[in-house]
Amino acid sequence: MSASMTTRLTVALGVLSVATVASTGAQERSIADGVYTAEQAARGKREYTENCATCHATNLRGGEMGPGLVGLAFVSGWSGETLWSLADFTNATMPQDAPGKLSAQGLNDVLAFILESNDYPAGSDELALDLDNEGDPILID
Repeated sequence: MSASMTTRLTVALGVLSVATVASTGAQERSIADGVYTAEQAARGKREYTENCATCHATNLRGGEMGPGLVGLAFVSGWSGETLWSLADFTNATMPQDAPGKLSAQGLNDVLAFILESNDYPAGSDELALDLDNEGDPILID
């Protein structure tokens, strides 16, 4: 292989490598990065109390009607999935007596409350998952 071909191949691989890192960088965002605000979690607590606590308990530990939403069992059950997948599942199945009842804002707020209750840090931007578009993946870890 000539020197110029080697140089072009090296440059092409370098560009491909940078593009790969850039595209996978977005996929490395996680719930540990502060993806909700404290104010949003406070709204979520009110929404949770009205729509979720009957089955999942006010302390989010679960009961006869629904599983716990805090602790290692909950987090590890969703580990490796995206927050959008959790939101989509929740919207499709909850509340049990009226799936999809929560508004998009209400669902995001409840998820923020669940994240806060699992000791994930708040950030400066509100969680704003769009159930019609998976968008930028936020990993549950």
